[in-house]
Amino acid sequence: MSENLLNDVDPLSEIPMESDSRPTEELQDSLSQHNGIEENSDIEVNELEYAEPLPPEKVRWFYKEGVDKRWVEFCGYDSLRIENVWRRRKSGANEHNNLTADGHMERVVVRGGMYDVEIDNMRCVSIYWPGEEWEIMRGTWFYDGSWIPLEPDPSRAIEETHLTLFQKSSPTQSSSTSAASTPSHSYKVLHTKNFPEFHVDWHAVDDVALYSENTPSKLMRSVTLKLGFTKTTGYRLRRGYKHPAVMDDKPHDIDHLVFVVHGIGQKRDTGKIIRNTTSFRECVDWLKQKYFPTLTHRAEFFPVEWRSSLKLDGDIVDAITPYSVLSIRHLLNTSAMDILYYTSPLYGGEVRAGLQKELNRLYFMFASRHPNWKGKVSILAHSLGCVIVYDIVTGWMGPDNRPSSPASPEVSPEGLQFPIENLFCLGSPLSVFLALRTRAPSNRIGVMPQDLCKRFYNIFHWSDPVAYRMEPLLERGYSRVEPVLIPPYGGVDGQPCEQSPSSTNAVDPNLPSAESEERDESPGDMPSRNADKGWSLWGLVRGGWSTKDGTSLSTPDMNPPFHPDQELKPRLDYVLRAVGLGRNYLYTVTAHTAYWSNYDVAYFVLTKLFPALET
Repeated sequence: MSENLLNDVDPLSEIPMESDSRPTEELQDSLSQHNGIEENSDIEVNELEYAEPLPPEKVRWFYKEGVDKRWVEFCGYDSLRIENVWRRRKSGANEHNNLTADGHMERVVVRGGMYDVEIDNMRCVSIYWPGEEWEIMRGTWFYDGSWIPLEPDPSRAIEETHLTLFQKSSPTQSSSTSAASTPSHSYKVLHTKNFPEFHVDWHAVDDVALYSENTPSKLMRSVTLKLGFTKTTGYRLRRGYKHPAVMDDKPHDIDHLVFVVHGIGQKRDTGKIIRNTTSFRECVDWLKQKYFPTLTHRAEFFPVEWRSSLKLDGDIVDAITPYSVLSIRHLLNTSAMDILYYTSPLYGGEVRAGLQKELNRLYFMFASRHPNWKGKVSILAHSLGCVIVYDIVTGWMGPDNRPSSPASPEVSPEGLQFPIENLFCLGSPLSVFLALRTRAPSNRIGVMPQDLCKRFYNIFHWSDPVAYRMEPLLERGYSRVEPVLIPPYGGVDGQPCEQSPSSTNAVDPNLPSAESEERDESPGDMPSRNADKGWSLWGLVRGGWSTKDGTSLSTPDMNPPFHPDQELKPRLDYVLRAVGLGRNYLYTVTAHTAYWSNYDVAYFVLTKLFPALET
């Protein structure tokens, strides 16, 4: 049954082959029988006098993201298809044909079409972006309780010993069979296999234990034996995974694609955007499982790494860098220098062209593998990436008046080759760039026309020193209007929605001295703050806009309220609640990079991608 199931599955496809629809039904019948054995394990397991090779549904494949990371199971659908390829290789059916028809190594598409598994190399690699590679393993024996798989080499040796020790008996082997089927409660050691760091004892076909060979474990076993305990300390092993793999255990199809664009600092750490995207994806997946377990929609996040492909100055800046305080200079050259590159009339166009090319490449690659896909596309940008994406979407070319050169890449006049549903900006300085490009604020329609992007969200934290508000740029009266507070994730659970620092600090002007001092340090102070209190980035952000001379107003009274026809609908600025260190200037060190692991941000983005979840 299991072999027929696996033979009808194409490892390079995301769906079973349509040649026969019976395997799924056969597998369900088999699993129901297997579940019956599990439910009556106290009676039936001990009646088994022999062990048979594990069926494919009891084997589980795992992947691990790093050396110190834990093993994570593949879904049942992926595990069965990987097992199919592994068994074909082992049986020699594909011994002389390890390559596909086009000459490439045979691969199994896993994790919803995002990664390829290479059985020959025992690794899992990302399809759409380079640099992400995981180790994989085949799990057959597991630690009881935690269900952590044993490493491949000892697991393989234990399996071979187990099958040999409890092989199906012939009539002439009745004596050995009776010994092998000794009830587990007698706790007689039938066989022992030694390994460098542990040994494994077989007490019955369903009772196998692992004992460590380190000194503390030996001492503990000695003490328990002297005290008269029959069963000494050790780890009980389980053969076969706790949940059988089924073909229905697979992720839903992607119906919303989200490109994640990084800001500065990628040159110093080329894998940073991949790790940040993975962290954000894990937050979204956790929220889906907790609050929307029946959700059939799926959003997938693609990291977009645009920095490494750029040539820019050809390392001239590194050549002119003095050798003094090299660590600090190198930090600035690989991070803050990206801002100078983008504002430079020489290299700004190259930066835009590099990001635009990578976005289009990812989209067309995804579309080629999903030719009938009809989903939506959004962009989640961070820091300087927000500015670059905005300029690409709106077609802003910058102050580059040089004659065109064939050697320098230019932004394609066609722009992005796909429509954008949402643009999420995290910790964005976009409004500052726009303010410096014109002396008067643009009208609200011209900043982000809906035919280019349906919704624009400017998300920031109170203490983020890089983030600026967008709404006062369009209507200066909004400098006196609080941004929309992003509620705690899963607000349905009754978590209190804390007020923003500015709204809580502006209640009573006659506060005690200690509270007044805290209020002065709060990022929500109004622009009327006295000069002797020190400078405040937030004060600069919240300052009003004078269309007459382009200067910031010093007092809120000089900023008249906006009229109803000037009201911004929908709102653009969304602020995270400030709790704990979020009210302290010390938090500014990490506030700009804390969005990736923030569950409030993940919940907000998820509900905006699928508006039905908000109800």
